[in-house]
Amino acid sequence: EAPANEKPEVVKTHLRNMIVLPEMVGSIVGVYNGKTFNQVEIKPEMIGHYLGEFSVTYKPVKHGRPGIGA
Repeated sequence: EAPANEKPEVVKTHLRNMIVLPEMVGSIVGVYNGKTFNQVEIKPEMIGHYLGEFSVTYKPVKHGRPGIGA
């Protein structure tokens, strides 16, 4: 438990398949995406979802101008 005006301590995990439980609301979890730990603050609307849903494992593609061979 953290004081009222401070953020709670980050708990790091590789368990992307863990379901968010009501006891976890308000905590900050570092979810591993294969490279780094993304900090996720658990909110009430996240209950029942997997932790992995809140930490993207890939970099979304940004399409630019077509290059050679396009």
